[in-house]
Amino acid sequence: MGDVGSGAKPISGGGGSARALTSWLKEDPVHQLEGPLSYAALSEAGVLDRPAMVGSLAKDVVRNYLAPGELAAVFDDLGTPEVASYLRENKFPSWMRTRHGDFGEIVTGAHYRLVERWCVPILKVRYKQTGNQAVQGTDVLAFRFRQQPPIVAVVEVKTRTARDKQVGPEAHESLEAVLTRLDESFAFAMARCLERGHGFLARRLGALIREPDDRTIERHMVFVHDAAAWKEDVVDLLAERVTEPTELTVVKIDELRSFILEIYAAAESAPSQGAKDQGASA
Repeated sequence: MGDVGSGAKPISGGGGSARALTSWLKEDPVHQLEGPLSYAALSEAGVLDRPAMVGSLAKDVVRNYLAPGELAAVFDDLGTPEVASYLRENKFPSWMRTRHGDFGEIVTGAHYRLVERWCVPILKVRYKQTGNQAVQGTDVLAFRFRQQPPIVAVVEVKTRTARDKQVGPEAHESLEAVLTRLDESFAFAMARCLERGHGFLARRLGALIREPDDRTIERHMVFVHDAAAWKEDVVDLLAERVTEPTELTVVKIDELRSFILEIYAAAESAPSQGAKDQGASA
């Protein structure tokens, strides 16, 4: 449960996923515009080879979709081919656009949890009723409960495998919409924490609902974007819309469409033994 520090600084953290992210992404220099929009860009560092990164992220994909113990409840042997079929037919989206969106949220949640050391209480895609269904509410909720008042990052995530000049305005509109119904997202997260026996987190979330004046809300956006298709004019267009302090992080990934295909293929064919026991650590 990361809840330390307050800045988007050095990439650090424990565990294999954190080490993989450390090797995978580096911060790029960017031109900061005047106004309330703060901009950061991350790109692949080229230190970790592609197959290793695919394998690491495939494990995180499986972990996001599965409840603790779910595979063990269905299968006696997690090495059987039926496991891949179960994941493909019951968990993973069949629509590519939905897979892209889920992948963006998974990468963003991992970045906030393992790199930026925020507390991310739930893995949202786990609570889909069907693979192609969207779960309503905030894409990613992250917290710094140790700050007074507690800080809440409301994160809108957009994933694009091709150029889209309107991604900024669309993200801005979506973020403003979820902010008007933020307590619904808090209540959803609180209920999931109670179901998993995380009473402490549930009480902290309940306090945010009960005392809305005793919390600091931060607007965050993350664009997970194909590196070759990214153009800086997206930031300019977004800056024209933003009127409140907002943090934008762009994660640029080479050949994003094929990368996502590789990761889901790896997740289907080789779910890790640890997936049956692991849940969200935050």
